Amino acid sequence: MFSFLKKGLKKTVEKIEAAAPKKREKIDRDELEDLLLEADVSYDIVEKIIESLPQTVNRLQLYNTLISVFMYATPKIEPHGEKPFVELIVGVNGAGKTTTIAKLALRYKKEGQSVLLGAADTFRAAAIEQLKRWAEKIDVPIVYTKQGHDPSAVAYDAISSAKAKGIDRVIIDTAGRLHTQANLAEELKKIVRVCGKAMEGAPHRKILILDGTQGNSAINQAKAFKEMIDIDGIIITKLDGTAKGGALFSIAEELKLPIYYVGVGEKAEDLIPFDPKEFVNTILDAIFIEESEKTVPSSGKTHNVDLHALTSAQRQRLEQMLHEDGYDLLSKHFVKEQKSGETYRLVVNDNSDTIEIHGPTGDILKAYRAEDLDTNG
Repeated sequence: MFSFLKKGLKKTVEKIEAAAPKKREKIDRDELEDLLLEADVSYDIVEKIIESLPQTVNRLQLYNTLISVFMYATPKIEPHGEKPFVELIVGVNGAGKTTTIAKLALRYKKEGQSVLLGAADTFRAAAIEQLKRWAEKIDVPIVYTKQGHDPSAVAYDAISSAKAKGIDRVIIDTAGRLHTQANLAEELKKIVRVCGKAMEGAPHRKILILDGTQGNSAINQAKAFKEMIDIDGIIITKLDGTAKGGALFSIAEELKLPIYYVGVGEKAEDLIPFDPKEFVNTILDAIFIEESEKTVPSSGKTHNVDLHALTSAQRQRLEQMLHEDGYDLLSKHFVKEQKSGETYRLVVNDNSDTIEIHGPTGDILKAYRAEDLDTNG
């Protein structure tokens, strides 16, 4: 899977490597800022990333900061016994919606599940014909009607047919554009309501398809669809055709929605589950050399702790100490006070070699020494 993702990010990696051809063990914060902007990470996100890092940054420090962008509370929605499990696919025309539906259907078939397609983009005759051709090619049933007919009726019939036939999954295509955005919003809302009438709880998952070649400009599209029908997750297409792979950080940070899959090519197997760890590491491989051994503690230190990149054991130790003091660790940068529910920042103080809890006015509520986190000490 890693090779597939590396293939999909090839142009993004090449752009980073062109800007900084020499890999290194550490990178200056100012140069890092330029590289992230080159990869189409939005300026606001870059500023947020940079401010949490020291002046000279190693791979572990940057990894922990970048991976935290994908650590948000919105859970992925997966099937839990619904039959059929109904997915509504939305997105603007040209984003790769129909092709992605076919790739999803083929993936589910290979997993041993039965699939039915619903061609509810009745605004365009070409959309119906394209989905019909895909259904024939991958050998799955499809419910469709003529151009201009009620798309909600197609959604209803698709779900009803799947229920009658005991099919596991229903994937419903929708229009990406009508005469106005208001018209599109009303149509999508109606389809959602009618799905619920055909089967309680449906659609179980509403997925937005975003064109990866659009980079950060796709975020406004996503916000518009989210306002219309409160989407549950995202699939990024055409990632292999762009050097704007860094936009995924912005998309994740802005929308706080799970990214289920990324498209990294034309073949069916080129729709792969999105793994944030592999994504971040692929970006970092373009910047850093592999570190053969752990960082040696600086002269005069009596511990083996990098406060910017705690090990799993050191993080557990910090969580334990925080809990004893009445705090819960939320992320690398935030804690919550158990008694009041208030959220406070966690700040690394390199001068005192401590991790501090800062109050609203910047006052230090608690401080934890690096020595106390050294699990080897």
